[in-house]
Order: sequence, then C-alpha cells, then structure tokens
Amino acid sequence: MSNSAPAMPSPLQAILEAELAAGNEVAEVSSWPPKCSLLVILRHPFNSKHTAAAGVEFAEINDSHYWKAEYRYNGGAQVLACGFK
Repeated sequence: MSNSAPAMPSPLQAILEAELAAGNEVAEVSSWPPKCSLLVILRHPFNSKHTAAAGVEFAEINDSHYWKAEYRYNGGAQVLACGFK
C-alpha cells in the first residue's frame, strides 16, 4: 500500500504525518466495528512516543494477532496503530 491514508482527526493526523516523514508506511486502512470507523495501521512500530493531544489516548496492545500499540481518538472512534516489524 502507498503512504496515502484517509484524513484523520487533526491530533491523529499530526502523529501520522510525523511517522510517515520518519519513514514509517501505511500497511492497512480499514474499520474495526462496532466502534472504530477508521483504523490506520502503520507497518513499523512508532518511531517515537508522541504527545497525546486532548481526546487522544495511547495504549500498548502487544498482541501479535493485531498490533503493537495505538493512539485512540474520541474513545476509539478512530485509531492509529502500529505493527511489530
């Protein structure tokens, strides 16, 4: 997949743009029903710990069936996650 992704809410978009600028890549764009309407998964782990803006929570998932970590916006309505590679 290319490095293009749908527009995310501005706090997640800022993290996504920083990750892409640092060389990370978008691996998948989908949804995660019933709650998450937009899920963007990066191919590699986050390059750094990003400051979470208002409405954004960070969580370490560390589940090899899913992803390593994520930034959730608005209680998980939209999520930016990262892979393990």
